[in-house]
Amino acid sequence: MQIPMDSCKKTLSVVWFVGAVAVFGILFLQSLVGHYEGGVAEAWGCVLPMIIPTLSLMVGVHVSDVRSKRAQKRMIDRFVFRLATFLSIVYLVGVLLAVLLQPVIDQDPLRVLATANLGLGPFQGLVVGVLGAFFVQKQ
Repeated sequence: MQIPMDSCKKTLSVVWFVGAVAVFGILFLQSLVGHYEGGVAEAWGCVLPMIIPTLSLMVGVHVSDVRSKRAQKRMIDRFVFRLATFLSIVYLVGVLLAVLLQPVIDQDPLRVLATANLGLGPFQGLVVGVLGAFFVQKQ
């Protein structure tokens, strides 16, 4: 079954921007209360690459769509959209958990982020691959 590409892009962008705001908000609060002591820059340096490349891809596609005035009636297979949405949500929950669980794990917070990145990094590659194929798909 085919569904409108334009609304799917917007839905995925909302998922990613809401997830990013949640992660960045918690990280910001943790930074303010001194959770990372002298490692605030390192914590942000670990988390930003988990989210910013994908947000940049989405913003770039939206800007390109607006500038080229592409037809808004393109359709996409529902399965591809659902797969991209599901993988995005699972990935963003993983990033959020990596940030949220640090205070309750008896390890250095930066080490927790680095360890989480070992598993999330390859998964991010999968998610960005699906999203990249989705966002640049031609009719």
